[in-house]
Amino acid sequence: MKITATEKFKKDFSSLPEEVRKAASKQISQLLLDHTHPSLRLENIEGHKGYFSARVNKRYRMALRFEKDDLIQLYRVLDHDEFYKSI
Repeated sequence: MKITATEKFKKDFSSLPEEVRKAASKQISQLLLDHTHPSLRLENIEGHKGYFSARVNKRYRMALRFEKDDLIQLYRVLDHDEFYKSI
């Protein structure tokens, strides 16, 4: 699998606190190893066909989409409350 990120994801990621960036990086690595791992708590985002939410930590979530050719596209990474308002 390969991972790419949108400009919005990159902007979100760069504005995260250091500890959250580390947690997000760890979860991105986990996506590459096993996207079904329980720590990701991967679930469909209601109302957004083909988009999924993955857990970064108790407070933050990542939005992503599985594309062709084993590609994961990262869309956003935000605080839980902001995440569901912005997606």
